[in-house]
Amino acid sequence: MVGLVRRDRRRRAPSSPTLAAALALGLGLAGLAAPHDASAANTENTQTTENTENTETTENTNAAPSDRAAEAEAPDEPMPADDKLACDPDPDAVEGPDSPPLTRKEKRERRAAERKEAKRAKKAGEPRKAAKEKPPERLEFGGLPATNYDSDLGVGFGVIASLAKFKPGYNPYRWRIQMLLYATAKKAPGGGVELPYHEDYLQIDVPGLLENRLRINADLGFRKFATTGYYGIGNGSENLRPWENFDPDTQNEEFSAARRYHQYDRIFPGFTANARIRAWDGSIEAHRRRLEFFVGTYFSYNVMRPYPGSKLSEDIEAAKADTPDGRTLDRLLNGTDDHALLRLNLGLIWDTRDHEFAPTRGTFTELSTRISPGVDDKLYHAGFTLNTSWYRSLVGSYLVLATRAVGDVMVGNVPVWELTRFGALLSRDGPGGSWSVRGVPRQRFSGKRKFVSNVELRSEFLPFRIKNQRFVIGAIAFVDSGRVWADVRRTEIAGRSVDGGGLAVGVGGGLRVRWGETFIVRVDPSYSPTEENFGIYIDIGHIF
Repeated sequence: MVGLVRRDRRRRAPSSPTLAAALALGLGLAGLAAPHDASAANTENTQTTENTENTETTENTNAAPSDRAAEAEAPDEPMPADDKLACDPDPDAVEGPDSPPLTRKEKRERRAAERKEAKRAKKAGEPRKAAKEKPPERLEFGGLPATNYDSDLGVGFGVIASLAKFKPGYNPYRWRIQMLLYATAKKAPGGGVELPYHEDYLQIDVPGLLENRLRINADLGFRKFATTGYYGIGNGSENLRPWENFDPDTQNEEFSAARRYHQYDRIFPGFTANARIRAWDGSIEAHRRRLEFFVGTYFSYNVMRPYPGSKLSEDIEAAKADTPDGRTLDRLLNGTDDHALLRLNLGLIWDTRDHEFAPTRGTFTELSTRISPGVDDKLYHAGFTLNTSWYRSLVGSYLVLATRAVGDVMVGNVPVWELTRFGALLSRDGPGGSWSVRGVPRQRFSGKRKFVSNVELRSEFLPFRIKNQRFVIGAIAFVDSGRVWADVRRTEIAGRSVDGGGLAVGVGGGLRVRWGETFIVRVDPSYSPTEENFGIYIDIGHIF
């Protein structure tokens, strides 16, 4: 989601977008938010960010659903006096400790006088006055609309608000509390509008502990994903279209039910708590060189509601049969009843990037594990992830080659909803969806082993300013691919392997708009030749 607090980089301080500027641009740009990849939105291991690969980040997530942005800051530098919320609705809201509070009328009069003086100075050719410095120790509040678009989830809308405590010696702040109220809207099968994804959360982030070596964040939230995908288990699962057998005008009820064939409803309130410890830091001015350790826990209670006649309902019934195929499905299909889940996440992070949000060189690698003792339905399982991204400048920031490869393996009784996800640091849906293989439907493939790869050519070529705000327009071309395997051993149903077929592929090109140093809007139209599906995704931040 949109991060509300602007962090300064070591080499130069970026401009903070203001609410007035956001309104001038139509609010939609400033408010774009990732449904944490309903991965953002579905972020079971949510950090404080949307493209969070580093806890220095204070932006989303995720999710969509939640999929729904960390930065190259100097943690040992004191907080700059002008560091402020990216959106400050009232510049006079925080007065000095000895200043009497201003009435609304007095604030309006002050602003009117300031605008009049600014116009006079501009007409006379006088230099602009420096911005008023804020007290180094203060509370600040900000809020923005949260909106995005995802072909799988529809139009996202909501509000995100933040309250931050600034104090000298703590960077980017002493603590921050963030609240999100968010949902997506999409045309419902058979007509009307439905809300596929709903997410509300309260998040707290406390950096700068143990002399800036420890950062703790926690999240308490409620999430509902009414169109969670299930196409069967294994790479050979089929994307059937039973609704094509019905006329939506004369057989509306049958058509609407058939459109739910590859879906089920999942409600999952829960919480996360995470800590990141800087084990070693040899960073230099040009780029990071940092090793971190992270540990966290995740708990959720999952209400599972398969739709009547859906693929999941069919497989649940088939798993009850005392046959070789029934026993195979029973072994692979877990967590289909309501259940609680507790999980421990552990991992290492190696980071040598030169920029958190728009890197042109370096690498970011996560080696992690997630372990669950079960709690309900004997759901004891473990997962192991290697996620590595590499960046190489071909022509400065004008042309950058970015690549990512992900390998994920799970063992044990894995819940059915976890078979479509990978990662512990920031859990994402894949292969398929806006944060893994664009163009392939979200949660298209389920399996215990997963592979995802991405190759992107990124370019930034048109810088410009709107008043004192810096922008850069860029473009991107990409090829995404991925596949799954049902289990760690060969799996057969009806006498044939369930892991037939090759890589699922998505190709496309898109637009990038960078605002300041940390705020990137992406527009990614994509087509999958293997799934014969087109998708378009408007969100915040690069996907890796």
